[in-house]
Amino acid sequence: MSSFYNKTPLLRQIFQESRAPQVFIKYEFLQPSGSFKSRGIGHLISKRAQLIREKKKVPVVFSSSGGNAGLAAAVTCHMLNISCTVVIPTTTKKRMAEKIRKCGANVIVEGSHWKEADCYLRDLLTRSLNKNEFESIYVHPFDDPIIWEGHATIVDEIISSLGDQQVPLEKVKGIVCSVGGGGLYHGVIQGLEKHGLANTIPVVAVETRGCHVLNESLQKGVRVEFGKASSVATSLCSTHVAAATFDNAQKYDSKSLVLEDKEVLQTCLKYANNFNIITEPACGASLHLAYNPLLLERALGINFSPDDVIIIIACGGSAATIEGLKTSLQSLS
Repeated sequence: MSSFYNKTPLLRQIFQESRAPQVFIKYEFLQPSGSFKSRGIGHLISKRAQLIREKKKVPVVFSSSGGNAGLAAAVTCHMLNISCTVVIPTTTKKRMAEKIRKCGANVIVEGSHWKEADCYLRDLLTRSLNKNEFESIYVHPFDDPIIWEGHATIVDEIISSLGDQQVPLEKVKGIVCSVGGGGLYHGVIQGLEKHGLANTIPVVAVETRGCHVLNESLQKGVRVEFGKASSVATSLCSTHVAAATFDNAQKYDSKSLVLEDKEVLQTCLKYANNFNIITEPACGASLHLAYNPLLLERALGINFSPDDVIIIIACGGSAATIEGLKTSLQSLS
């Protein structure tokens, strides 16, 4: 276990009367920041801070985020005693902004979406820092090889947990993960590559309509960028995916599914009722497939047997409340 992220359990859960397939959930909402972002962002900050300190300088972190990445940066910086500034757009919930502040980070609200917040942050990095004493660490929420390296540890743990539970790898018919900018997806692919499984275990990428940029890119055969991304799954609202994510989705023929906001919200409320865990819609997008295995069968082109295993990465998130989920659902009715 690292000081900035937790080894999380992989547990089988029962979602419906049907026994096919077996569904295993990777509990990433048990990370210090409440989401998988602690892995990659914690890894990046820790690694770069060590190098900066070896040069006898003081590391200072600057993060742009829709919410969870900024919280992961703030939590890591609190653990490592590093100054942290997080720039978030106006769409980020106030509850999330307060969580980031409570970790000791300086929060700046700028821009109507993440890309505008990021532009402001990049401009901020060019000024007001004594470079003789300090050195900045820029934290992108998803597009950085060091972040992917941290996220890839999810696969290491999945393989270890399956071994402990005596589940053969050949029974795993797919790994499901939500996609915003693609950091988690790329980490999963990198982890599968490390273990020689990228060509044998398919990844199902799930998005919500309005921020389904990977799906749109795969349909058109070229990486596209949305002018604006809009969904209740604000953690997925990136206007583009990382180039490496698009390339790997094509290379490994990853399956792409797009869900409606309403069905994702309904899944979040159902999951909270079934398992007493509140998840963000971004996480609910993946969990939706546990309740609807026929969608997975169609995507993967197979018929599940009772011995088949599907792994769903419950990516987590720290902004949702039951009241907020119900209000969002009512507004769509």
